[in-house]
Amino acid sequence: MLCSYLKGAKLRAWLSRPDCPQAVKECKVLLDQAYGVNGDDTTVIDPLEEYVRPLDTARATNMPPDLREFVHLRRTVLRAHLRHAGVVFSRSSTNVGNSQIMFYPSGDQSLRAVPGLIKYIFEGDDGSMAFAVQWREALGRNGEGDPFAAYPHFPAKLYSARASEKLEKVKILWVVSHYACWAISEEEVVVLSLCRVSSCISKPRL
Repeated sequence: MLCSYLKGAKLRAWLSRPDCPQAVKECKVLLDQAYGVNGDDTTVIDPLEEYVRPLDTARATNMPPDLREFVHLRRTVLRAHLRHAGVVFSRSSTNVGNSQIMFYPSGDQSLRAVPGLIKYIFEGDDGSMAFAVQWREALGRNGEGDPFAAYPHFPAKLYSARASEKLEKVKILWVVSHYACWAISEEEVVVLSLCRVSSCISKPRL
């Protein structure tokens, strides 16, 4: 599963390169249409600064009740997808795989990145895009009962299969990577970070 994901990521990165042949880029258009990534529901964020280019097709919608903690307007803009630095993020109701993210809680890089599911991609009061994320709860304490705790260089960990009902607002720059998820029972899942570097990663700019 991890190998397939990495192959797909490499293909998407190559298709996004400016020197990619035009004939191959035509294939990218077909793939984007097939997998629901298109200009109508995707916001492009500049990788060097927190800047959102608004889309003419965006429409404000009524505020979901569980988003009122983060947005204090009666209406907001919700999106199905968002592209940042060449990486596509999606809400879980649209694409579960693209909604699975590792992020720093409250943006605190001194803490270990934790997994969550993107429930909403929304526009905040300040006009910037953010994620409303459901946590996955870790099983056991201090690695007790986790068979992967004995392998510190293999970034897998056991988590609850159920995501929290409570949402946390996550800024885009707090996200470390996507993760792969494998259900080993109705109650447990294995989460494997797909960050392409080791635990001594270069942390993103807040």
